[in-house]
Amino acid sequence: MPRIFDTSALQTFVTCKRTSRVYQQGSILFNEGDAPEGLHILDSGRAKMFGSNTRGKTFITKIANAGELLGLNAIILGKPYVFSTEAIEPSRVSYVLREDFLNFLKKSPDASRQVIEQLSVNYYDSQRDLRTLNLSSSIREKLARLLVSWVESGDHPNDHVWLNMDLTHEQIGQMIGASRETVSRTMSALSGIGVIVVKGHVLEIPSMTRLRELAKM
Repeated sequence: MPRIFDTSALQTFVTCKRTSRVYQQGSILFNEGDAPEGLHILDSGRAKMFGSNTRGKTFITKIANAGELLGLNAIILGKPYVFSTEAIEPSRVSYVLREDFLNFLKKSPDASRQVIEQLSVNYYDSQRDLRTLNLSSSIREKLARLLVSWVESGDHPNDHVWLNMDLTHEQIGQMIGASRETVSRTMSALSGIGVIVVKGHVLEIPSMTRLRELAKM
């Protein structure tokens, strides 16, 4: 996903109250149920937003990339975070008090527009993911839809695509409601019929047209 929020503009208003730190892989930025006292801006790296059910099963709702505002809905509404957020690689995160950020939005129409844009992206992604989980008839279709969504979120104009595949099969399974073993078997099956080609951490998709057909999109 391209950078959404211009963090340099934020410094104009809250230079003295904006802090920044590096979170190591596995570090928690905030937990489900926490009060949103300040905004976390992902300057670099990536983070996963996730929840757990009563049986301890984890599900990932989003992989956030650099430039995204984490927990934005909770910040705007002033309600507790719905999901926890964890750095999945070393990540630099800026932090701005909620009140300062809301005051900043009142002074900056451009920043308000960017916030609306990210909220819209968040809503669209959640609706797409809900459709994938509830209307897809098989794990193969769910995985194909997930791969298509990754391609469409980046700059990939061609039918022949390469993706950086650095999520584990367990993490992918937590995104589509499947076990690590099931994801591994499904990846092997897709590779066997030539829909994907796995080369280390690089995933080659020879034909997006064929992948979309498999995803029924």
